[in-house]
Amino acid sequence: MSREHNDIDLLQICVGSNLRKTSRVVTQLYDKFLQSTGLKITQYSMLVNIVRHKGVSISKLGEIMLLDQTTATRNVNNLKKNGLVNITKDKYDSRAKIITITDLGINKLKEANPIWLQIQERIINDIGKEQYKRFLETLKNIQNIASII
Repeated sequence: MSREHNDIDLLQICVGSNLRKTSRVVTQLYDKFLQSTGLKITQYSMLVNIVRHKGVSISKLGEIMLLDQTTATRNVNNLKKNGLVNITKDKYDSRAKIITITDLGINKLKEANPIWLQIQERIINDIGKEQYKRFLETLKNIQNIASII
C-alpha cells in the first residue's frame, strides 16, 4: 500500500476526524431547524444549562459544557447582547460573574424546545432506541477517556 492510501484509510478510521465530521453535520441539522427561533444549537444548549444550574457562574458553565473560559465568556456575552441572559457579579466573589436567564430567554427556550424535541425524536427513530442508548454510552466513554489522558 502506498503512503497516500494509508493516510486515507487512517482518516476513515480516525475517531477524532469522524467525531468532528459528525459534530459538524449534527450542528448544521440543529441550526437549520432552530433557525426560526433565532437560536443556534450552541446557544440553546447554553440556555438549557443556565436554567438547569441556577445561579451558575460563567467559569462553572464553561466547565459543565467543556468550554474554555474565553469561549464561555464570548458565548454568554452574545446571549446577553440578545437580551436572553443577565450577568451580575457574585455577591460572595466579586471576580465571578453569575448568569441568569431573562423572560425573553425563557420564551426563546419555550419556542425552541418542541423543535429540539422533534430533531431528537427523528434521530432516535432513524437509528433506533437501543443504538441511540449505546451511542450515548460510547460518547460518554470517549469523554471519560479524554478527561484522564
